[in-house]
Amino acid sequence: MALGAPSLEAGKRRMFRFLLWQVGPDNDRDEIHVVYCEGEEDDGARCGADSGECVDRETAELWPFEHAAEKPEHRSYGLLSYRPMITTPTEEPT
Repeated sequence: MALGAPSLEAGKRRMFRFLLWQVGPDNDRDEIHVVYCEGEEDDGARCGADSGECVDRETAELWPFEHAAEKPEHRSYGLLSYRPMITTPTEEPT
């Protein structure tokens, strides 16, 4: 169906307007950061310990030092971050 063309039901029309959209951070929701250990135990199994969910990235990035104090042979870590996003039109439809 073309834009603005009548629908199959007689007397009903729909018209769509193209809008520009943008995507950005959703400041109403918290970011979440988790640092996890990629080190191996003596039996070759992955350690799997992690910092737990932190809303402050710096707090999550300090966790490997705490973990390394307990297991100095574990030197490989990963960081997972969740950043909520939201899309909004550049102008509100009328």
